[in-house]
Amino acid sequence: MQDHPLAAAFATIVAGRDLQRLAESVTETARLRALLPGGPIEAHGRADIVARFRGFFADFDSVQLGESAGEAVADRLLIHYRLHVIRGTSRWVCTQTAVCKLVDERLAVIDLLCSGLREVPDEHVDNDTAADVAAASGARRVG
Repeated sequence: MQDHPLAAAFATIVAGRDLQRLAESVTETARLRALLPGGPIEAHGRADIVARFRGFFADFDSVQLGESAGEAVADRLLIHYRLHVIRGTSRWVCTQTAVCKLVDERLAVIDLLCSGLREVPDEHVDNDTAADVAAASGARRVG
């Protein structure tokens, strides 16, 4: 997989919980279908999609982008990213992969698969990631 600028931008928006930029990155009539560990969800329209993404990570102290990649696949854009998530002293890792249809450089269809939050004991977090996430935790507190 390669680096695609729209894929990297979307991953950064999700990790940054930037709802304004998220709203700008999807069409007014966009559709989200997601398979989450708790079951499938569907959202229609910009406001509904933004609300769903807000809910994914709203209860966490920090969400850091670990890596992202993406590439065009015929008429679709494949987006993949790994997130490091912290609440208090607990840490998780999560991946999301989406196959998207673009209209005028905005996401019009998002078909997303989520790994769910996978707990990561401190000894399994590499030093660079732990330092980055710990620094972000203080800077991006939810409250």
